[in-house]
Amino acid sequence: MMDEEQDRISNLSDDVLAHILSFLELRDAFKTMILSKRWEKVWTLTHSINLNNKSCVRRFDQRLSLDKEIRRRTTFINFINGVLFGDNMIFPVKAFTLSYYFGYADFIRHRHSPYLIKWVDAVSTNDLEKFDFSISIDCTFPVLNMPPTLFQCQNLVTLSLESINRVLICFDVLETACLLSLKYLRLVKVRFEEENTLKNLLSGCPVLEELYMEPGDTGFKSIPHFYFISPSLKILRWKREEGFRGYFVVKAPKLEHLHFVEHSMLGFSMSVSPSLVSVVMDIGSSFGHHGHISVKKLFQGISNAQKLEWSTHHTFMAKVELDNLPEFCNLTHLKIGSCQDLYFVSSIIQHSPHLKHLIFDKDHFISGPMTWSPPLPVPPCLVSHLETVEIIAPEGQTSYEIELILYLLHKGKVLKKMIVTPFSCMDLRRKLWESPKAGGCKIVFSDFPAGGTSR
Repeated sequence: MMDEEQDRISNLSDDVLAHILSFLELRDAFKTMILSKRWEKVWTLTHSINLNNKSCVRRFDQRLSLDKEIRRRTTFINFINGVLFGDNMIFPVKAFTLSYYFGYADFIRHRHSPYLIKWVDAVSTNDLEKFDFSISIDCTFPVLNMPPTLFQCQNLVTLSLESINRVLICFDVLETACLLSLKYLRLVKVRFEEENTLKNLLSGCPVLEELYMEPGDTGFKSIPHFYFISPSLKILRWKREEGFRGYFVVKAPKLEHLHFVEHSMLGFSMSVSPSLVSVVMDIGSSFGHHGHISVKKLFQGISNAQKLEWSTHHTFMAKVELDNLPEFCNLTHLKIGSCQDLYFVSSIIQHSPHLKHLIFDKDHFISGPMTWSPPLPVPPCLVSHLETVEIIAPEGQTSYEIELILYLLHKGKVLKKMIVTPFSCMDLRRKLWESPKAGGCKIVFSDFPAGGTSR
């Protein structure tokens, strides 16, 4: 009776035990086969392969036990081959997660590593629902071309490809992909061979909801345009701080969240999305003296946003274009980071009639000759909606920045709170306290945002 109570877990059904083991790394699940005859084949029912080979490799410059490393690596490779092709085969594979580090043994004995592509090809069936592949290396290694079978998995829901340290993964979708169930796509330091690759890939993902892309240094230099065309996409995240000089076109009518970091683009255009909620734009041009990006195309597609975070880096926007900004009728939260021109601040406030919360983040104005000219007429939001203004890290304020802050304090008819962080700028504190206020605005000085001493 005591023995039965101590081993109650073995009385669970195979499905329940397989589900429990699916949360373990496969090598740990494999070890359960020694528990008893009951457990010999349970681990093969998990339909999940989760592997990380970092425990059996050393760094590239540690060669003292190369023979031992080669043996351990060979054992690891043989284990996966047995799982995918041998007597201990797991079939079908529904989830495949592999974090693979190329050690010195790979560089010596497996220079082309055909087994990696063989593994990917083996699990790329219509039973596959999750594919998460991450590779890293510190030495020279050929680029891995993903097999076309991976982009024909009709039940795949999550696809993540990541290269660490350098671009190691490449794929070329020459024909339309067939990822009919894919909802989440993540591509980090993945190289495309031609301009139509991304377009063809997205056209084969009819229910895609989230796309995250973080290109590497050599991933896209030869591609002039990137087209994000998706009827179902809700979240788009792009992060790249330098290297790519191209144009971006976004056509996603259901887009809700856009997070776009690109410091060297030539242009950006986006179709209007009625459901747009939040936008983060951190853009710029690192070439020449100034990059001139069309303001109309840039703002036309994001004008429906409710929340906007904006930063520009050495990007010139013509005054005549800023005078013709679209109306941001839904915008209630605006956060401004680095900014090339105070006139932009004036213009966007003027075109945001329902703005409630305004934040100037640290380093919000790029150093250089600028002047503050109060907008005429007084922006509607200052009269009826703006409730909170927050200035983060205002130390070293120039006169034009102080003029802007005092203007908001004086003209904000319904302003309830102005937060200044940190509070050590004594000259600004004095001017704020002495300045006439339009209403009963509380001035808060703080070492941290959203808290501190008030007056």
